[in-house]
Amino acid sequence: MKLKRSFYIQDTIVVAKGLLGCFLVHRTLEGITKGKIVEIEAYMGPNDKGAHSYGGRHAPRMDPLYNTGGYAYIFQLHGHNYCFNVVTQKTGIPQAVLIRGLEPIQGLDLMAKRRNIDISTGLRSKFKNLTNGPSKLCQAMDIDTSLNGIDLCGDELFITSGKTFNDDEILSAPRVNIDYAEEYKDKQWRFFLKKNEFVSKYPKI
Repeated sequence: MKLKRSFYIQDTIVVAKGLLGCFLVHRTLEGITKGKIVEIEAYMGPNDKGAHSYGGRHAPRMDPLYNTGGYAYIFQLHGHNYCFNVVTQKTGIPQAVLIRGLEPIQGLDLMAKRRNIDISTGLRSKFKNLTNGPSKLCQAMDIDTSLNGIDLCGDELFITSGKTFNDDEILSAPRVNIDYAEEYKDKQWRFFLKKNEFVSKYPKI
């Protein structure tokens, strides 16, 4: 069942944990790709030094971030690398959840073609490399800034419900590559499924 708007406008940490085990689906002319969400990061708005909206920053490309929950905020890193975020909270509260890792479920050959990875060898490492990172999953799922602001309650790019996990099945850790965020770099706002091989960066515990 497709997630409803009411899910997305909850507290961002609640949404973040609730997304684990759900399925991200993208319908394109090439076909359908689908992956189970196994790793996310929460970004908590103007007070969060790791967030794009820190200090109330609001560039035009960030308009979706200030929309109501359930829209996509997609930004470009460098080259053809993108990050896909799920906007949370009510209108005017610029918080979001970054999708960091997916477990491929449907459209594996299409994902492999887009990622230029030969999965016919059966090597598990190549299979894992399809979607175990934010830019990797965007490439595999054909997600770029042309979809920035798309309604995730629509029929093109959306999220469906999945298994619900208990807190003891979910691990937390600091977010990745935000050393500039000073004290906020240590916030335990990255959540991921325990023992899932598609987590992008598994901490030593």
